[in-house]
Amino acid sequence: MLKLSENSKIVQKFKYVILVSLVILLVGIGFAVYRGCTNQSILNFGIDFTGGAIIEISSDEAIDAQKIKDIIAREKFHITGDVQQSVIDGTNVYEVRLAYRYDGKTPEDEVAFIESIYKENYDFDLCAMIQNELGLEADAVKGYEVGKTASDSLTTMAIIATIVALVVMLIYIVIRFTFSSALAAVCTLLHDVIIMFALMSIFNIAINSTFIAAVITIIGYSINATIVIFDRVRAEIKLGSTKSDIEIANASVYKALNVNILASVTTLIMVVFLVILSVSSIGEFIFPIIFGLAAGAYSAIFVAPALWVQFRKIGAKIKTKKNYDGAQKKKA
Repeated sequence: MLKLSENSKIVQKFKYVILVSLVILLVGIGFAVYRGCTNQSILNFGIDFTGGAIIEISSDEAIDAQKIKDIIAREKFHITGDVQQSVIDGTNVYEVRLAYRYDGKTPEDEVAFIESIYKENYDFDLCAMIQNELGLEADAVKGYEVGKTASDSLTTMAIIATIVALVVMLIYIVIRFTFSSALAAVCTLLHDVIIMFALMSIFNIAINSTFIAAVITIIGYSINATIVIFDRVRAEIKLGSTKSDIEIANASVYKALNVNILASVTTLIMVVFLVILSVSSIGEFIFPIIFGLAAGAYSAIFVAPALWVQFRKIGAKIKTKKNYDGAQKKKA
């Protein structure tokens, strides 16, 4: 495995690691701003969040997914994610998700948008157009409305659940380790989630309800990798080490490095194979997982120990100041 000297100055490289994170964040913000300035959504929110429609195409013969996308794109509708293909009872089924927002057309309300997709009595019928151009049988193309009311509730509950989970983890780590460790762990988790959002913005991957599951999964994975490091830190301190905080952090990373790398690599291998061998729809869950795994792997090694050292310094300064103020009061 990776060979690294126990005296390697890992914590001291914190400023370079943060610089990398800042570059990723700024690039992600740059893409988001560009899309906002070009009348697009700053993030590629799927219809689970924005509401929209699903077009379902059934055919005995295989259809080129790009041809479906070209027909829809020609009419300036906005596709979120890829065309999802599956086979049900020998029939090829293609699912296309469309957001309410679409360029070149300005419907007065959501009803007009839905009617323009699959209402026969409207002056434009996207489903009928797809059916005719692909030469499919009657009722081979169907449209369904997707409201965002459920997604709003789901998002709210997910945010609440995430905050509660962070608070519970903070309390647990304070009890199990120290307050400095807890703060460092929570800040590291926030770092990983922010990097996930930045990479989702850079690669313009659709964000649907599965993304919430990916975020929660990564929070659990990252906290585990971070706790492995802090367990080594606690062991060093319990042994009565005379090393400085920086030396303790570096030694702890050295001892846990291969464990974290092995865990990350083996997980990534399985995730990559899922991307290669599974259907396209799972990509909306897998790609955030890959981004989160990568962010969690290097943050557990480079970010969490360095933050622990910084919080220890701040705690020592606060304690020194309190002792000084207490001594001054006694003199007075």
